[in-house]
Amino acid sequence: MVGIKVKRPVIVSIMCIIGWIMVVLSFVYAFSPAVKKMGEFYPALYSFVICLEFIACVGIWYMKKWGVHLFILAFSGKETLLLLMNDFNNSGPGQYFSIAFLVLSIILIVVVLFFYRKMDVNL
Repeated sequence: MVGIKVKRPVIVSIMCIIGWIMVVLSFVYAFSPAVKKMGEFYPALYSFVICLEFIACVGIWYMKKWGVHLFILAFSGKETLLLLMNDFNNSGPGQYFSIAFLVLSIILIVVVLFFYRKMDVNL
């Protein structure tokens, strides 16, 4: 319905804040020299997907269904991009960040899908 506001659950707020922290840390990675060596367009594509994740977290923060759809799309795009570019860090601290971001993204998707019915369809 138009104009009906749903109170955001605390767990969704916490997950959105964690999502924004992940986006900031991912941007640091997107501008690293290692990523620039991967290819000419890879940093731009990776940064675009990170921007989509940020916008999706804003949509989820406002309890909008399009935020969930966009986050799932951005998550799928990011993982596909990492798979196609063979950019999985196999050693060092980067491996733990990659695994942590993957797990946190999956947890965010599961938590948000739990509250999906309460979200607003409108922009």
